[in-house]
Amino acid sequence: MELVTDHPFITVFLVFCLGFIFYYIFEVIETPVLRFSESEFLLRVIEKSPNLTNPYYPTFWCFNQHLMLLLLMFREYRTKPFTYDQLEQLKMKDGGITGLAWSGIQVGSENKDTPIVVLFHTISGDEQDVKSTVKYLRETFGWMVVVCIRRGHGNLPLTKPKINTMGSTSDLKEQLSYIQKRFPKRQLLGVGISAGSGLLARYLGEAGTKSQFIAAVAVSPAYDIEKAFHRVHPVYSKIMGQRLINYFLKNHYETLSKLNGVDKLLKIKTIGEFQDQLHTISGFKDKEKYYYHSNPVLVAKNIRTPLLVLNSADDPICVNQNVIENLHWLETLPNTIHVHTKRGSHIAYFQGLKAKSWSDTIIGEYFAAVLMEKSPKQKPKPKQKSKKKKF
Repeated sequence: MELVTDHPFITVFLVFCLGFIFYYIFEVIETPVLRFSESEFLLRVIEKSPNLTNPYYPTFWCFNQHLMLLLLMFREYRTKPFTYDQLEQLKMKDGGITGLAWSGIQVGSENKDTPIVVLFHTISGDEQDVKSTVKYLRETFGWMVVVCIRRGHGNLPLTKPKINTMGSTSDLKEQLSYIQKRFPKRQLLGVGISAGSGLLARYLGEAGTKSQFIAAVAVSPAYDIEKAFHRVHPVYSKIMGQRLINYFLKNHYETLSKLNGVDKLLKIKTIGEFQDQLHTISGFKDKEKYYYHSNPVLVAKNIRTPLLVLNSADDPICVNQNVIENLHWLETLPNTIHVHTKRGSHIAYFQGLKAKSWSDTIIGEYFAAVLMEKSPKQKPKPKQKSKKKKF
């Protein structure tokens, strides 16, 4: 009692700390919810991926979704650029330019069994906005990593007046063809981050059983992009809308000004409005044609590549409503695991005192498990007792 009366501020502080600890334990820490169509293959992969069934501990000083995004952006701009082994520019069939950023080429050349992780960046990003994932996969697993840079992104010249913020599967197919010609018979693993996951899903759906990837991971996908971009948190929607204007239209105005409708795009206020008008600079006749050829949800049911999809319920950009609307087909998609967390914000997923990426850990762990399952040297193990469908 003397502590309460003689040191009220200390008492208030201790009560606050105690309350915070209880809140963190009971409201923040959570075991991810897994949804999948049960199969022996997926059960074995999950068994070899302990972080999928263990509690996720968001960084205690940064578990709010907005704080996570602020820290993510701060780190992106403040950390040193990642040094890639090689940056290549590829000329597409129509004369447009895309790029490839390679890391681990020397190690990959020496070890013919090293897989290649093909990484797809964010909506207005390039090889640098996925540098933390590249660095983690290289340092932890020693895999070769290549980032597919979309036309008009990064420092690539825009030689044709054509940009699609979600990417083009025709460009991607040319990039993948080049990658496999340079490193034939290598196993390819695909990772899509945010908008990059939309391009990945669109490719996987179009390719079906002919996909060149043996496994893939989609981090914070939006599913139906015709609806999803209009559901982005209003503040972020305006910020991202202006970001797209500066990043694409103003940077490449000399090339894009030749197209009708560019001036209208310069006046938009939100990312939803930008996407609805994107057909004017992406080579499509109208909005309907653009979404028909770009929306990943229209072909997602045809995906047959083993896929792990990661969403957070507190994502302010690819909001939880998008996830709920698509669970009816997503949880029955063959060889697909949907990982649903309470916290994580948009692609951040920080964990631990130093706020390291939990999603990077999941990506590496999942791929390692799939590679073990698909290795011809892997000896069959005794069947394990089946686990429940949800964890």
